[in-house]
Amino acid sequence: MVSTPLPPSAKADNALARQIAQFDEALDNANDFIELMQESAGKAPLLKDMADLRKRTKAALDGTDKRVVDKAVCALIKEATKLVDAASLAARMEGLRNYKTLWGKASGLLAQALLELGAIDPPVLRAPLQKEQFGLKAELDRIEMSIDYVANIDALEAMLPRIAALLKRLGGVGDAGKWMTTSYLPLLARVQAALKRVPGDRCRKSLLAELDFIEVDTNKALAKADVKTVQARAVPQLQRIEKLAARIVAVSPALDRELARLAKVAAGGVPSALKAKLKAMIQAKGGNTWPSGADADDIEKALAAFEAELAALAQQLDKAAAERASAKA
Repeated sequence: MVSTPLPPSAKADNALARQIAQFDEALDNANDFIELMQESAGKAPLLKDMADLRKRTKAALDGTDKRVVDKAVCALIKEATKLVDAASLAARMEGLRNYKTLWGKASGLLAQALLELGAIDPPVLRAPLQKEQFGLKAELDRIEMSIDYVANIDALEAMLPRIAALLKRLGGVGDAGKWMTTSYLPLLARVQAALKRVPGDRCRKSLLAELDFIEVDTNKALAKADVKTVQARAVPQLQRIEKLAARIVAVSPALDRELARLAKVAAGGVPSALKAKLKAMIQAKGGNTWPSGADADDIEKALAAFEAELAALAQQLDKAAAERASAKA
């Protein structure tokens, strides 16, 4: 607090000292309001009035007529009180303007976030961010209902970086959604279409179950907006199943033709053990379980084993047929 010095001749005047103390307290209160302000254009005239009051008070105290001094000091106290009211009003108006500016910015950014959320596809990507946006909007609504503008300004200033962070994440998730729409979902559709062409019912169901497991893991990752996990794990798994399904569909007719050829070869007379083995393979291939396996790994191994076993059997049957023909000759 700045104290106005009394001239030596007035130091013994207790009444005047009390008036000057009242004057100084008023200016101190006005200064407290001015310090709350940040806009130079609003502070400048108030500071000018304060400096003018101090200058006029000093001049009044230099007077020699006590009645004139007392009258002048009383008038200056009234002006200092008015200055307090003016500074208080100016600080409140600046605070209100700041509040409205911050609230408008926060409201606009949240509206932008809502629009960007609505554009994200697939919808599963929206869920965690939607919850955050709704929470921030509810917080903004509570601030709007409060009349404590000083506290509201602090709350809005703290909220704006959080909204900006949300918008930044929305941009990333939006890009991820585009990738999901243009890359992941078409891949998933291709895999589903490929599995429909798999001839064995149980094999097809086993691979569809694999798809279900991948979907569960994918949804867990997407619920956390973790697209990198989907890209790193789900995509290779889907590509592998698509490749496996395509392979099964592609080799199945060729295997059927080979089995039919070998059946003709065996009809000419071959060891019974080879006939029994061929019969078992024909039954296995014609059943709903081919290629057997509980998951993609097992099915892939079973397919490779069947192909290898058939190749070995074909070699044995062709050799037996050739030996029979040679013996007849």
